[in-house]
Amino acid sequence: MTRRKIVILGGGMIGSAMAMDLKRTDRHEVTVAELRPEVRRRLETRYGVATRAADLSRPEAIQELVRDYDLVLGALPSVYGYRTLEAVIAAGKDYCDISFMPENALELDAQARAAGVTAVVDCGVAPGVSNVMAGYAATRLDAFQSLEIYVGGLPRERRWPYDYKAGFAPFDVIEEYTRPARIVAHGRVVVKEALSEPERMDFPGIGTLEAFNTDGLRSLIHTLKVPFMKEKTLRYPGHIQLMEAFRETGFFSKEPLAVGDVSVRPLDVLARLLFPKWTFAEGEADLTVMRVVAEGLEGGRPARYAWDLLDRFDPETGLRSMSRTTAFPATIVAGMLLDGAFRRPGVHPPESLGKEPGLLERLLLELEARGVSCHARVPLEEPVAVA
Repeated sequence: MTRRKIVILGGGMIGSAMAMDLKRTDRHEVTVAELRPEVRRRLETRYGVATRAADLSRPEAIQELVRDYDLVLGALPSVYGYRTLEAVIAAGKDYCDISFMPENALELDAQARAAGVTAVVDCGVAPGVSNVMAGYAATRLDAFQSLEIYVGGLPRERRWPYDYKAGFAPFDVIEEYTRPARIVAHGRVVVKEALSEPERMDFPGIGTLEAFNTDGLRSLIHTLKVPFMKEKTLRYPGHIQLMEAFRETGFFSKEPLAVGDVSVRPLDVLARLLFPKWTFAEGEADLTVMRVVAEGLEGGRPARYAWDLLDRFDPETGLRSMSRTTAFPATIVAGMLLDGAFRRPGVHPPESLGKEPGLLERLLLELEARGVSCHARVPLEEPVAVA
């Protein structure tokens, strides 16, 4: 088998997990592009992957860098997502990305098709695995009536006062508390305030969590015709109220504020104070929980497709759960791109894969092989279809 050359853009928590997973199989040549020398040394020592110094904030540097590789994986913060996608398309390379970019990546579809590039975006856990499940349900339900997605990454041990730590880029976490949330109600897109409409839910092995509206439907709003859709983030009870207090006080504001003789953005002050307290300690355990519920009619009868995903910190590899559940879907899909299981020029959201026969099953089997548990839920009191 020909060894293909893969480059991962970014060596942070997610990029490191991608590197570990791809190196584990040793089927491909894996390189991580990263500017920070201490991160490159850690990746070389811990995972034995090659690294390249690169300023990934510069699209022109990315375009030049990726020309040497067969496939590109993106593991950069959301602020760099869109222009990185543009650069990779311009270089003519297939791409799989997990960036939670605020822009609409599908606007670059025509450019990708013209360049012969297959790009899968939002390819983490949610958005990501949740979208693949939704796409699968869309192929089975004659009338797709509702979709609910609940997801959260949490520390295993609750600690006052936040009951939370960040499993990915902290500024992207703040986005969940500030970006208006789009849901679909009665077939129309409705914008809700972030942190709104809290509800409590029970999860086996975890307990009671609280869910709130976040802007996680993303491409599903455009690609699926479902009259009721929502995505909510999960946290331990009490976290919503604390974040609402921060927001109402103005700590999330990006507008400069005069303080004595200096001007500061409240968000920058909050980040400086808060993020060190939200950083996981080495070896500190976390967990990821997700529930996806799709309901409608199949053959004229009520049907439900539902899945629960639960993953925990892996002490053997030292990888946190949020890193695993975000990185592994991307590396699995990268394998699908390389072996031709999914090859269609254009920019694709993950629900496109769910509509392809066998790809959801392959994704879940490969996640299970990596220790990420995902199973169909079967509530006895309701009609259920099992994937």
